[in-house]
Amino acid sequence: MKNELGQLLLTARVPDEIEAQRRAWDVVRSAYAEREPAGRPLRRVRPVLALAVIAALVLAATVTPVGGWLRERIGTEEQLEPALVRLPDPASQLLVVSEQGPWLVQADGSKRLLGDYEDASCSPSGSFVVVTEGQRITAVEPDGDARWSLTKERPLTHPRWAPSGYRVAYHAGDTVRVVAGDGRPDRLLARGVAPVATAWRPGREANVLAYADRRGRVHVVDVDSGRQLWRAEPGPRVRELLWSADGLLLALTAGRRSYLYRAGGRLVGLVNVPVARAAFAPRGRALAYTTRGADRTSVRVQAGGEARTLFEGAGQLGDVAWSPDGRWLLVGWPAPDQWLFLRLPQVDNIETVEDVRREFDPGGEGVGPFPRVAGWCPVP
Repeated sequence: MKNELGQLLLTARVPDEIEAQRRAWDVVRSAYAEREPAGRPLRRVRPVLALAVIAALVLAATVTPVGGWLRERIGTEEQLEPALVRLPDPASQLLVVSEQGPWLVQADGSKRLLGDYEDASCSPSGSFVVVTEGQRITAVEPDGDARWSLTKERPLTHPRWAPSGYRVAYHAGDTVRVVAGDGRPDRLLARGVAPVATAWRPGREANVLAYADRRGRVHVVDVDSGRQLWRAEPGPRVRELLWSADGLLLALTAGRRSYLYRAGGRLVGLVNVPVARAAFAPRGRALAYTTRGADRTSVRVQAGGEARTLFEGAGQLGDVAWSPDGRWLLVGWPAPDQWLFLRLPQVDNIETVEDVRREFDPGGEGVGPFPRVAGWCPVP
């Protein structure tokens, strides 16, 4: 099989061959220059220089039309085995939502399907997961056993557990409701809200929540007292809300920009590129985000007013999540069906997991939607 593949790569003409090599060579050359000795990787982007030409073609096959040509010429008898054998942060677990429902992935790569649910969020300690399905919200343990459950008359979405552990916010239709961490009491917080997940301000002293209404305004509310602390003026439709780890910055993604507000509602910064997904670091105020583009997109980190590009690729990059220790960044790459684990701060190491769809579709063909990372959580 290996000799046959090598012969095909070296002799046959493929679509867009020269441009594919040029695009892939930049990535291969950079990865080789930044390599470092290490232990057994998930799958390390560190090609051997003697095989650089073949490596460039193979990499190009994952991100260009060459991939379809290879599958047609070689066939699909041999498929890559699932490669998620461990997480780079050993004191963590991943919460992933696929077509089958939410999964908890442990540090050793083992995973458990929690049930036929639609959305999920970890508790701050990682001891519980709150999930929604239809008109029901449920708190479950890591083994899937339910601790409490509520049923409403409207579809329930966007569950989010507060950093204090004592509150859970969720959407019931176009309203936001808040329930205590033990399932009672449950009460209405706001009406006329946009279909955007709420964001709890970090900190265990107070339960402060940000949400967007249908007019594009962002409200920041003290949940326990019901008092509105501040409000941002109407703007483009909000797609995402998130707080910095110190609770002093609120980022909102809307239109072709992302806006940074200081606590109190003062606009203090802008990200002037279209952002797909974003996440603040678990410490400090570094903001990681993936850009939206027609052909090539990137993952960047902005800190102190300066943005640094960590990785570029063909097609759209998706979810971005920080490891709890802040040393790794997980980026979804749907087109080649991969996860990228970028080691920070210098990105001196990139580890990849291939066939991500099959990882969360056991026994299936792995052709559904790309799994969504709902959280990189600490272990209980």
